[in-house]
Amino acid sequence: MDLDDPRRYGAVDGSDALADLETTADQWAHARELAGVALDLDDVDTVVVTGMGGSGIGADIVWALATGSARRPVVVHKGYGLPAFVGPRTLVMAASYSGGTEETLSAFAEARRRGARRWAVTVGGALAATCEETATPCVLVPAGRRRVSAPRTAPRPPRHSMGYLLVPALVALGLDEGLDEAIDVLARLGGELGRAVPTADNPAKALALDLAAGGVPLVWGGRGIGAVAAYRLACQLAENAKLPAKHGEVPESCHNEVVAWQEPSLLTGTSGMVAVRDPGGEHPRVAQRFAVVGDLLVERLAWRRDIVAQGRAPLARLASLLLHGDLASVYTALALDRDPTPIANIERLKAALGAAHGPSGAPVADPVAGQRP
Repeated sequence: MDLDDPRRYGAVDGSDALADLETTADQWAHARELAGVALDLDDVDTVVVTGMGGSGIGADIVWALATGSARRPVVVHKGYGLPAFVGPRTLVMAASYSGGTEETLSAFAEARRRGARRWAVTVGGALAATCEETATPCVLVPAGRRRVSAPRTAPRPPRHSMGYLLVPALVALGLDEGLDEAIDVLARLGGELGRAVPTADNPAKALALDLAAGGVPLVWGGRGIGAVAAYRLACQLAENAKLPAKHGEVPESCHNEVVAWQEPSLLTGTSGMVAVRDPGGEHPRVAQRFAVVGDLLVERLAWRRDIVAQGRAPLARLASLLLHGDLASVYTALALDRDPTPIANIERLKAALGAAHGPSGAPVADPVAGQRP
């Protein structure tokens, strides 16, 4: 695929997943309209945010933003059940785009059993139903069909609906400072990194060509905003480009993974590094570590590219990193002639589990229906 010939994109990206990303700013703005108001958290000691996959990345983002500003701890939970500490003074926030994610439903039901406060965001499904039955606050967001011309239309996948799942949670927790700036940054980058901008002037396309060239890329970010954006990029490369990537966090990766590149291997000369940087929020020593790591690995890696945050507020900076990586992941899929939308292995996994699933993960409504949450 020639990335500088957008007319050919439709032959591979039949549902125009790229358009979902180019219009990310519109989605975030609409999500703000749906979000409601901040919650009264006077009776809450801890917040647990739960979700999986494309719906769960919002939990990591909430954690990253809360770490530097929130008065109460935020814990990310991705799985069945809940941590032992959860109780009446815990707020459990569930995000499931479909409303049928079995791990999230399991956690949400357990929260009710323990008397925790609950809040949810979803399109509908069992999650919305249980919220309605128990008068639990729930933000309903649109499944959304694409608003641009495409050879075919399809519901927007959860991983490209992050704004709808994230923004309401940020508003509910009072973590939406800088949201206006974030939307402005997303609107600008949607144009600057969009399909009409040639590779020579488009860092997202240039990165995609490196990623598509082969090897298993290292995607490293500084702890906090950079690390969350790096993790998101690795996940997007997996689902959109069907490309394995290794996520790492600095400084932690400097205490172990850096040694894996000390000696030659099958990846030498083929893999590259994406350094996801947030100069406005990185610890000074993290910035120094990125420089030293670059020197240490230069003989082993085929290339290195940096994605650098833009904006002033932490939310705006994080939004810029997320969109840059999201667009690069779809451009990588196009460069490899791979449709970014299908996720066949996940569907096969769900089908296999559905044929044999039991009470430990059964996606059912609350077992204590009829009681107050």
